[in-house]
Amino acid sequence: MFSHRSQFSRRGLLSLCLVLALTAGGTVLAQESSQLAPPEVPGQAVYVPFPVKITLDGALSDWEGVPTITVNRGPSKSSDPAENGSFTFAVAADAQNFYITMHMPDKKIIAGKHAKDFWNEDSFEFFLNTSGDLAATTYTDAISQVNINATDIGNTDPAAITVTGVNGDKLNVRALVFSTDDGWGFEAAVPLLSRVKIAHGLEIGFQAQINGASELDRNVKLIWSNADTSDNSWNNPSLFGRAIFFEVGQTEIPQPSEVELQPTATPTAEPVALSLVGVNQTGYYPNAKKRAAFASESESPLEWSLKDSGGNVVLTGQTTVKGADRASGDNVHQIDFSAYTTLGTGYVLEVAGVKSFPFDISPSIYGELKRQALAYFYHNRSGMAIEAQYAGGESWARHAGHLSDNDVTCYTGLDLSGKSWPGCDYRLDVSGGWYDAGDFGKYVVNGGISVWTLMNEYERNPQAFGDGMLDIPEKQNGVPDILDEARWEMKFMLGMQVPSGQPQAGMAHHKMHDRKWAGMPVLVPETVNNDAGDSGRYLYLPTTAATLNLAATAAQCARLWKTIDADFSARCLTAAETAWTAAQANPRVLAVAVPGEGGGDYGDNDVQDEFYWVAAELYVTTGKDVYKDFLLASSHFARSADLYWGHTDALGTISLALVPNGLPAEKLTAVKNSLIGEADQALNTLNGEGYLVPIPSGYPWGSNSSVLNRMLIMGYAYDFTGDQKYLDGMTESMDYLLGRNPLHKSYVSGYGEDPLQHPHHRFWGNDPARGFPPPPPGVIAGGPNSDPNDPTAQTAGLKGCASSRCYIDAIGSWTTNEVTINWNAPLAWVVAFMDQKNNTALATVEATPTSAPSGTANTDAAASPIYWLVVGGVIILLGGLGFWLWRRRH
Repeated sequence: MFSHRSQFSRRGLLSLCLVLALTAGGTVLAQESSQLAPPEVPGQAVYVPFPVKITLDGALSDWEGVPTITVNRGPSKSSDPAENGSFTFAVAADAQNFYITMHMPDKKIIAGKHAKDFWNEDSFEFFLNTSGDLAATTYTDAISQVNINATDIGNTDPAAITVTGVNGDKLNVRALVFSTDDGWGFEAAVPLLSRVKIAHGLEIGFQAQINGASELDRNVKLIWSNADTSDNSWNNPSLFGRAIFFEVGQTEIPQPSEVELQPTATPTAEPVALSLVGVNQTGYYPNAKKRAAFASESESPLEWSLKDSGGNVVLTGQTTVKGADRASGDNVHQIDFSAYTTLGTGYVLEVAGVKSFPFDISPSIYGELKRQALAYFYHNRSGMAIEAQYAGGESWARHAGHLSDNDVTCYTGLDLSGKSWPGCDYRLDVSGGWYDAGDFGKYVVNGGISVWTLMNEYERNPQAFGDGMLDIPEKQNGVPDILDEARWEMKFMLGMQVPSGQPQAGMAHHKMHDRKWAGMPVLVPETVNNDAGDSGRYLYLPTTAATLNLAATAAQCARLWKTIDADFSARCLTAAETAWTAAQANPRVLAVAVPGEGGGDYGDNDVQDEFYWVAAELYVTTGKDVYKDFLLASSHFARSADLYWGHTDALGTISLALVPNGLPAEKLTAVKNSLIGEADQALNTLNGEGYLVPIPSGYPWGSNSSVLNRMLIMGYAYDFTGDQKYLDGMTESMDYLLGRNPLHKSYVSGYGEDPLQHPHHRFWGNDPARGFPPPPPGVIAGGPNSDPNDPTAQTAGLKGCASSRCYIDAIGSWTTNEVTINWNAPLAWVVAFMDQKNNTALATVEATPTSAPSGTANTDAAASPIYWLVVGGVIILLGGLGFWLWRRRH
């Protein structure tokens, strides 16, 4: 077919006419054709001629007559035909093996630059589905991805080939990889006899694609199957095409099956900021700070105007030139329109002829969001049917997931570092709880900060979510709804504790999840066989971090349920103190990748912050000196920085500041000052950034949760001081999340003109035709990530982008568009806080902004709410006086 020196020297064969004749019996292949099999059904099916005698030697002369397919389509194409501009492949078989050869032009081969992440550099990939279920959306042992990479060019032992990809190491692939005059290619054999019986008309799933890199990271992705438009075959085998075996000499052509190949929800295009004025697309509080942002190359102030829904100008002014913004690369102008306080809908800001999305000015902008953000947790409950009456409609209803989590044992085998884990002699009931993120895993370390945040929201303001205020099955049961929701997770976490009498008794298992990642999108299974090897779900090793997360939240649980459910409170306290003792006996049992393919690691190499957090929670719950002495001696005492699941000392500091306890006055002052100081730093950062966000230019994975957790600390600073600047900082941070950002994206589903629509979530696939709904309102995306290293983000060209632009609203982008319990928990906390504070203690904002040239308000007195307030008061006074005089006369 082709030699090392000439790309497909027999390519001319493709130009031969393949004479097809239709007879009453169906489609037949003309006997005079020089091809051994029919041509492909473009992008849908390829025919595999057999038996064909192929010798695995790289010479390829024995591929004579095997049809060759050329592919130049994909989500990321090359502008240079000589540099990954296309690829060709051919397939054949004998009685035992499936053979494939692939080639691509590649004038600059990038290899060995990304360790085993060969998908991020020049490499070939082919996929096989021999499971019999061509519509499968999840990988099983019979479905495989094989990556062949350029580091093996020139290998002489076909059995020593480096193979990566999902289940690729289980196929016993043999291959030779070689250079050609214009690039490189390979020839491979895959034994199939043990998997399928090769016969005329046998149909299996098949996919072929290439990764291309011209400098370092992948910038080209070409894919054969038409069904995969967003590089998701590695995750969803239903996007494969078909390989149909064709016995040489037959005349009848088997047709592809009728199983409909439908792509997953198509992601939005590569994020390119629209020319818009950046505003909070939901709205602004009447008396709060109101600022917008506008990217312009102008170094001079620009005129702006605020228009009402009728197009009338109600306020004007000039922008303040903030200048170069490192996180976005923009030259940013800011607009301060705080002087305008009139309630209304459909307001638009206009700067130099460019408009914003419409927005409202209202005291109730987050009245529903505070409930919808908490509804996230009901939607993601494991072990319970999600009912339409609580979920907001039939589209979000589903059957119970993983009822079989009530009988799970430990993983046995090797982790990715080669360490062997022996398993355990017990089984646990770890049913219930919340699915952690877009996957079906359940994690104690991430569950800890999430359930703590919900319980802390109740502890700070018990009236916020009383009984009957949430749409959950437990409403009106005499228990505050937010505690009902928290209990669902708390009971799962209690179930993760190692039983007494076992090695490491009292510790908590780090996590439990599937051995392999589930496909996407996919409906959660009702039950699974937990002992079925790679398709089962398992407990993974106990760790100190998980044990301390259990201890801290169980101690918090004990004090909150003490007067609500004394038995549950006692159970929580026993678990907390048992876990504390176990953690002290095992202070450095750290998380590793076990096995790393079906769940996140949540590794943490320093757990001293967790020890401090637990001591604080146990002290304010029990008052025992042993915990008081420990926390005061800790180097983490009164620390509050960098709050996230891996750095939790701020949680202990907050509980010490919130719950009355016996600490000396100077220690309590230090605790509160720590939180105030952290809030001040966040405000300084916010005011220094062009788009007014409290994180600097380096955006971590889940950057939006960094914003939210800083807002939570600002909330406590406002509680302690009453200083309006902290409440303003919270509302302005929310403005960023809801649209005042360089992408003009609302990162919260259901809010704004361009909200989150395609989260990385198994069920919320936003593909209604296939039964996968869009996300319900109130779900927040992880947001921009300075290192967007998932294939979807890479294919979209995000690698190397400015930090606050490194985001794509696509289901496959787990590094920018995942949703999780620990991101929605602080969202629920901060919007409930702002809704409470801005509706019970609205602060008066000066009419003349201090940070920008003053705006010119509409001077029509009738437009002022103060005017109508005065007029109304006079009318009431006069009416009362008249009534009094009337009574005197009668």
